[in-house]
Amino acid sequence: MDELVRFVSARLSDGIDTAHTCGQMLVAHGDATLGVSSEAAERHARFQVHAAETKRTLFQETIRPYLDVPGPAGLVAEQQLRIFASLYADHPDYRNEWRP
Repeated sequence: MDELVRFVSARLSDGIDTAHTCGQMLVAHGDATLGVSSEAAERHARFQVHAAETKRTLFQETIRPYLDVPGPAGLVAEQQLRIFASLYADHPDYRNEWRP
């Protein structure tokens, strides 16, 4: 289970980094290249970063603390962990045994 937790944590951190990078690129080049207004680009960039941070918070506050809890809470947390991991099923480090 520890490897799965590390895998999901790493992917969530990667997601935040990617959201920041893509957001900066969209803001810098969106208007000229994509025809996206600077206001819309900034709004979308903020949304993507917030969404990535929210996924990490959800994982850290509502799944991780319950993983070793016996009974239904622990079982639900483990299933939620596997569902989160399945978001990254195309990642080369994802393992089939982690599927929900």
